[in-house]
Amino acid sequence: MEFSAEQLYFTFNFCGTICFFVIAYRWRKIMMYWRKQEDIFLRPPYKPYGISLRVKIGVTGISLIALSFAEDILHILSSMKVNQDYIDFCNITEPFWTIFYTREHRKVFDYVPYNWPMALLVEFTHKVYLFVWSFMDVFIAVISIGLLTRFEQLYSRIEHLKGKSMSEAFWAEVRRDYMQISNLVAYMDRVLSPMILITCASDVYFITYQLYKSIQLKLTSGTTFYYRFSLVFLIFRVLVMLLTSSHVYVASRKPLEILRAVPMSSWTISVQRFTNEILNIDSVLSGHKFFFLKRRIILAMAGTLITYELVMLSQVKATDSEIQCED
Repeated sequence: MEFSAEQLYFTFNFCGTICFFVIAYRWRKIMMYWRKQEDIFLRPPYKPYGISLRVKIGVTGISLIALSFAEDILHILSSMKVNQDYIDFCNITEPFWTIFYTREHRKVFDYVPYNWPMALLVEFTHKVYLFVWSFMDVFIAVISIGLLTRFEQLYSRIEHLKGKSMSEAFWAEVRRDYMQISNLVAYMDRVLSPMILITCASDVYFITYQLYKSIQLKLTSGTTFYYRFSLVFLIFRVLVMLLTSSHVYVASRKPLEILRAVPMSSWTISVQRFTNEILNIDSVLSGHKFFFLKRRIILAMAGTLITYELVMLSQVKATDSEIQCED
């Protein structure tokens, strides 16, 4: 990595680590509030919606973490090959791991003499930050799946009532249940806002950085496959996070189509209040209100990245991967 990229990588992930520590410290309180707000959805009249929540969260989390480990293995293999080629080409006599760590972590070993304890500490820190970098997207995605599932449960309870007359008490009960989840979304937005801000900034920067490196490197470069796999995985991970989190807002608006079909003879104060609350309260996650995780943010990010790619394709030339020996 270049200095600026490496510096940003550690800065983003240091901030992400602090976010996780804060959430871990408050986790019991967060889960108690979550359980209180969603308790009504765990029993009749609400039914499980589609695939069970446990399966959806498990598949999403395990798949993304497994791909993250695969990316790390590819990075290690790519780095080992590059460093072995350097040793062979330059006739280096120093041990392989000394060369490996001093070249891979220059910003540390340019100032600190190489030694095993420091190498292990640097490697441990790197792995922790790598996990934090991947898990921020995963964490936001699985929380979003939990929230949107409750909205979908509520919609599935009323979707067959479109155009039918229901009592004031029924709509008052549904409105109360809706507000339970809406309040939970607002609470989780306050909890996750710092992490969302950090991970979106990190994702946009590193997608453009990986895109630049994958275009700049020649196809014969030993790191080309790693960079391209890493880029595809990063884009996939970001899309999973953005699609699931933006669907929370979409799911929160779905009851409107049922409410707008309520017959005038059955239009009540509760129906009016329910409609107004859906229209006026945005149940959406955000980055400290600087931006909101709705579907249009995906288009905005995609437009920015496509513009950047077109500029690079017209101006960036592939660079040689010729090995240069150091003094």
